[in-house]
Amino acid sequence: MFWDKSSGLDAVLHRPRPSAWQLFFQNPCAFLARKLYSWRRLMKAENTFENAVSVVCVSDTHNSQCAIPDGDILIHAGDLTHSGSLQEIQAAIEWLREQPHPIKIAIAGNHDVLLDPGKENDDERNRIDWGDIMYLQDSSATITCPNGRRLNVYGNPRSRRNGNWAFQYPRGENVWANSVPDNTDILITHGPPRAHLDLTTIGCDNLLRELWRVHPTLHVFGHVHEGYGHEWVQFDKLQHFYERTVLDGGGICNLLHVLSAFVFSFFTPPLRATSQLVNPSIVGGLRDDVRRKPIRVVI
Repeated sequence: MFWDKSSGLDAVLHRPRPSAWQLFFQNPCAFLARKLYSWRRLMKAENTFENAVSVVCVSDTHNSQCAIPDGDILIHAGDLTHSGSLQEIQAAIEWLREQPHPIKIAIAGNHDVLLDPGKENDDERNRIDWGDIMYLQDSSATITCPNGRRLNVYGNPRSRRNGNWAFQYPRGENVWANSVPDNTDILITHGPPRAHLDLTTIGCDNLLRELWRVHPTLHVFGHVHEGYGHEWVQFDKLQHFYERTVLDGGGICNLLHVLSAFVFSFFTPPLRATSQLVNPSIVGGLRDDVRRKPIRVVI
């Protein structure tokens, strides 16, 4: 920690985030690799999509209800509730059902305890009424958009274990290998991949590898509230070496590989970035008192 270690709960709740200099001194190689990666050249594909579809993304609402913009598809990437009771889940479902989007898709998160078949209360779980919402749990579906375009969607609620919550797996266990169908266009998971919109340390290495294998057009996730944001990826050498630096916890050799790929990228035509990553965590802040806006993308 780089902040003063004051005593008491107030010091815990109100501790400031480390500054850029503090992050640099904590891990200079990882910090510089992230900077170089953030300066990469990107040729975004958003203006070249045929039969474009708009997707509105939310996650981690935790019983809150935000204003949602219009779109063709509405996706909730888990943690609809705070404690996962039947009353909380049904209230969140009713809120989503009120939205005008032609297609609505949801998965669970670690807080949505009642939805986990590994927990008890089967009777209450069977009383949940999803209405017109497509609920995915380790499952896939093909949707037909209003413009006739068909998209393959896969949803998985799992996240790495942290406490005794729902849909969690041991940190050393690879639950992702070959789990996502090859033809997936939209991937929805609750936990994030490592090194992207996850504060670089909380995401899953194995989910990142699965992302490289499948190359979905859109990956929506949440769980890490402070990772909120939107990122384009192009699965090139610069991205590979940046991620390797993060996974290895830094390293001079890794940083030199990132620098080399960064410089080389300016002497070659940029690859077209066709995949988007979105962490649309609505609730944020140290006391979950911040409310963010949904993220709308075009695919």
